[in-house]
Amino acid sequence: MHPTFRVGLSADFLDEYGQPAFPDIGLSLLEGRAAYSFLAPYRAEYAPEQLAGCDVVISLKPRVTAASLEGVTRLCAIGRCGVGYDNVDLRACTERDIAVYITPQGVVRPMAESIVLLVLALSHRLVRKDRLVRAGRWAESTRPLGQEPRDRVIGTIGYGNIAREAIRLLRHFGPARVLAFDPYAAAGGGEVEFTGLEQLLRESDYVLVNCPLTPETRHLIGARELALMKAEAYLVNTARGPIVDELALIEALAAGRIAGAALDVFEKEPLPADSPLTTMENVILTSHSIGWTGELFRDMGRIDCEGALAVMQGIAPANVVNREVLERPGFLRKLESYRAGEGKVEA
Repeated sequence: MHPTFRVGLSADFLDEYGQPAFPDIGLSLLEGRAAYSFLAPYRAEYAPEQLAGCDVVISLKPRVTAASLEGVTRLCAIGRCGVGYDNVDLRACTERDIAVYITPQGVVRPMAESIVLLVLALSHRLVRKDRLVRAGRWAESTRPLGQEPRDRVIGTIGYGNIAREAIRLLRHFGPARVLAFDPYAAAGGGEVEFTGLEQLLRESDYVLVNCPLTPETRHLIGARELALMKAEAYLVNTARGPIVDELALIEALAAGRIAGAALDVFEKEPLPADSPLTTMENVILTSHSIGWTGELFRDMGRIDCEGALAVMQGIAPANVVNREVLERPGFLRKLESYRAGEGKVEA
């Protein structure tokens, strides 16, 4: 009798009562086909004993480090919910013959809508007006005038799938120009003007951060870059916190060197309660969840579960980010074992 194919899911798919935190993460695809369980207790960084008995792990927030994989030989793939994978040590996974795959199709629309939401909320001073009305300061709430994206310049740092969809939606508001800085994106079609980073910062009324976090992009936006922005410009970061030097941003906001910011991500998460950002009226703060919708988790979960079922059939999942693992003999042996109906690979 062959061992059972096992899928492990990170415990942050459950709430504090151990119940599903999201209505649908695709588990119906696994029913009757593969065993699955949640890797409790929740740990910010996986321990090897949590991963050792799994063929595939579907993961939300926990980090996967080299220490997490110590002695782990059975695991074949890790499905990340989302498009970011900076919390996964790709080199360590590759060395252990573990594919890491992501769910780009599941996040594009909800994240693009969230970017539009934040642009409009900043433009129309939504949070400030809401707070004034709640404080009984009705007349005062009518005085902060907003602005419109119409006839203004929108700039995106990074021009991947999310940025392209956000720009497509924002075009309905009639911007004068759309600029993009992305050394790795192919120019074409004339849908945006590709520029250097400095030009984008100088000319944009809205600067949207849409690039991945890499050694190259860490603190890509620092004091020097913020000083290039217009005093009336807004910064929107829904990508990764460390792309922006948070201390430099706080200083720029406090000094009025830029008009405001909307931040869904931070250098340290959760955001410390004593962060100066929490007292600033020209800042919108959300908890790295602005794009979280029922549809987002449904689509990401199904993509991840489909990837797990592909592995069970001995097929590499789609959207693998450490592509070199696909040619490694150890990874190929794992897939062959599944095709042969062995269910798992023994150490």
